[in-house]
Amino acid sequence: MIELALQFIPYLFTFVFAAAIVEIILSARWSPLYFTCGITILKRTITIKSTTARLPDAAQIEAALPSSGGRAPMLVRYITNDCIVFREKLFHLGIGYSPVMRGLITRNPGTGEIRVRGLLNWYVLLFSSSFLFFICISPPDPAGIIIPLCMLVLLAYIYWMQNKRYREVEDAVRKLLTE
Repeated sequence: MIELALQFIPYLFTFVFAAAIVEIILSARWSPLYFTCGITILKRTITIKSTTARLPDAAQIEAALPSSGGRAPMLVRYITNDCIVFREKLFHLGIGYSPVMRGLITRNPGTGEIRVRGLLNWYVLLFSSSFLFFICISPPDPAGIIIPLCMLVLLAYIYWMQNKRYREVEDAVRKLLTE
């Protein structure tokens, strides 16, 4: 059984790589479906008193963000009047990492509540699942589990870094709403 499962590993990683390529294309094209559908892994809420307040302009949000300091700059785009999306610049030369999520800012017109969410990138889900699959089918040898566990720890660290950056987006939106 294990031998059969091991034969599928190259196909599994090819599938993960293909998903990453498709995801890069959708992200580069600012696909509304890609940016608005997904598994929420980060959610921050901004409560405002006025239900008629609009979201700040995407360019204002981008300008209000702190300097990137060698990291990929955050790019912000409108999808609709009540929906703004954001992500790190693709293929940035400098301090970089492969993001684990993409951002979405939505306004609930009924309550005036604004949410800043992080949606899990597809390749991360497939990549993590692949490593968990590898851990499950591996013989109980601690040396064989070290690399997959290190990769999962790396993904957790990248999530932590992005969490800080998404907090900066939240702070910029909050500041622009109070001005």
